[in-house]
Amino acid sequence: MEDFGVIVICCDQDYFMAKGVCASIRHFLGDVPICLLVDGTFSVADAQKAYGAKVINRMNMTHDVLKQRSFGWGTTRMIAFWESPFKHFLLVDADVIIWGNILKYANFKDYDVIIDRPCSDYSREAVQEYFFDIPVFEANFPGFNWQNRPFVCPAVLFGTRDIFTLEEYIEILDFKDKHPNVFKYGDMGFLNYMIFRAADQGRLRLGQEDIQFLVPDFPQEHAKKRFPMNETGPVVVDDEANVVHWCGPKPTLSSSNPYSEPMNFFRRKFLRDASGTTGLAAEALLQVEDLQRNIYVYKKKIRKKLTGKY
Repeated sequence: MEDFGVIVICCDQDYFMAKGVCASIRHFLGDVPICLLVDGTFSVADAQKAYGAKVINRMNMTHDVLKQRSFGWGTTRMIAFWESPFKHFLLVDADVIIWGNILKYANFKDYDVIIDRPCSDYSREAVQEYFFDIPVFEANFPGFNWQNRPFVCPAVLFGTRDIFTLEEYIEILDFKDKHPNVFKYGDMGFLNYMIFRAADQGRLRLGQEDIQFLVPDFPQEHAKKRFPMNETGPVVVDDEANVVHWCGPKPTLSSSNPYSEPMNFFRRKFLRDASGTTGLAAEALLQVEDLQRNIYVYKKKIRKKLTGKY
């Protein structure tokens, strides 16, 4: 595919999973270019060495306003729409793995943006909880009909660079500064709004496909059956192609719930590819990563208990 790559969003606390994402890309998608969208100053040299990953960070961006206002939870993803090194891209969070040939859905001939397809439209109560405060939203964006929309979790999407204007995004950021609790769950509310508004106005061609499996939404046995593993790795059944997303509890070596084996396999693969580390040495390194993650989560809970803020 011409001028295309996969962009993985990561920060220091989820880079241990982002490495697994990169390994899954190489396993299923061959030598497709990889780019890490990095929120922070930590090193990603191992991914650059193993897979030739490009990097977007504060040091090499073109747009100062994005550098100043679009890093952090809920906004980092948006940087890709203007700073992507590829015209077309698959944009994913760090807590996912690729499963199968997901590129079969990358139909940029007919669409500019391709998002997931939910099982059903959200109720008013669900929109209020997950996307935006409806009364305030309606008062400020009266021209947009939010009802009966197939909104999605935007952790997985195929996109096109410069499909939005920078000005419309800055307007959203300005609105968020004045009304911080209207759009919910980081960018989930306002990005859905931006996508569907632009589609309504004929500014982008929107497609929806079944491209995301939300692990917490299904019983563990269902996930195991749909994404089976054997001693050599993933077993793709019936040409399954999806992005597995651990949007709730994160997968670690010690976790029995959620189903973590696909991510564990690819974290091990990353160590083999990056440094040739296998066996007990690899297990020890992965356990250290898991411990560091657990310490971070514990400190975060204590901070919230003491201050009421993350």
